[in-house]
Amino acid sequence: MIRVAHVIEGMHQGGAESVVVEHVRLAAPDVRSTVFALTRGGPALEAAAAAGAETLLLGKGGARVRGLLRLTRALRERGIDVVNAHNPIGAVYGTPAARLAGVPVVLRTEHSVHYPGRGSRLYGLIEPALTAWSDRVVCVCEASRLSHASRMPRHAWRFVMIANGVGEPGAPVAPRAEVRRALDLDGVAPVALTVGSLSPQKSQDVLLRAMARAVSRVPQAVLLVAGEGPLREPLLSLHAELGLGGRVRFLGPRLDVPDLMNACDLFVLSSSREGLSITLLEAMRAHRATLATRVGGNPEAVADGVNGCIVPVGDAEAMGVALAELLGSPERLAALGEAGHARWRGEFTARRMVEQTEALYRVCLRARGCVA
Repeated sequence: MIRVAHVIEGMHQGGAESVVVEHVRLAAPDVRSTVFALTRGGPALEAAAAAGAETLLLGKGGARVRGLLRLTRALRERGIDVVNAHNPIGAVYGTPAARLAGVPVVLRTEHSVHYPGRGSRLYGLIEPALTAWSDRVVCVCEASRLSHASRMPRHAWRFVMIANGVGEPGAPVAPRAEVRRALDLDGVAPVALTVGSLSPQKSQDVLLRAMARAVSRVPQAVLLVAGEGPLREPLLSLHAELGLGGRVRFLGPRLDVPDLMNACDLFVLSSSREGLSITLLEAMRAHRATLATRVGGNPEAVADGVNGCIVPVGDAEAMGVALAELLGSPERLAALGEAGHARWRGEFTARRMVEQTEALYRVCLRARGCVA
């Protein structure tokens, strides 16, 4: 039996959280999972528990030295064999706690590319040490691996790429016509969807400006914006300024993304920063054409002109042209969507991601003299 502990800042709802849930859900029969959420639980922590993991929420008291000691004790008591610490906060606590507890193998998973200001100033100072204490650092796309490994050439060999993946839908999706009726959408209107936090790195302002250009050519088109965040009010103001009216609809936070994917014709990601977006892969799984920016792992998933389109970051004109061309051509959308599904099936399934990660666990355990 291999006892694996995932250490992550929070388990509310998001890409990294989804990856952790898939690791629990698809774990090999001899892998037992524990999920430590340092500060916040939520739907993802509940999903991990439902999938069979032991789940522990350290709560706000999980921060700083007290939390580090509590985590160390919990790892030692459970005889954990592998710690997988996710992102900077998970690494700050999970890596030293694992070493103090005598855990044989310690990994870190980087779910994003590196960018200035990622993590705290303290993290910037101790990241090289945390990397030296890690057997491997898993990066969710090649762009992420290069961005991290290039800063620490001494430890470049520790960084490996295992691409993100998404699994089969957990439940049947609602019928397309039913979802469209609930959203008050015309049954034949071409619909684009974007899903993500309303925050600077998602650049929905660029998408709104692009949509303003697209509707001049495809006036019946609609854009659905699912998500919540600090930029909601500025985005609503821009929406009014551009006169988009019912052409763009803000849906707020949603837990029915598979249903929304079924109701749309095109998935759009306007981000200025990404790792390898889980929602992008979910769109491919759902047979949807994709339009994304040339950033992070987007071009690794979306082959331009094959299963979607790639446009430059921050270029509302280019995105608007692509939106109009795609939303005005149902046949092309369908063909790109089928190609995207085939690409997901061949390269970006959750099972492939979990199997490759668990194979890495076993390699590292054997290197440490442990039976795996």
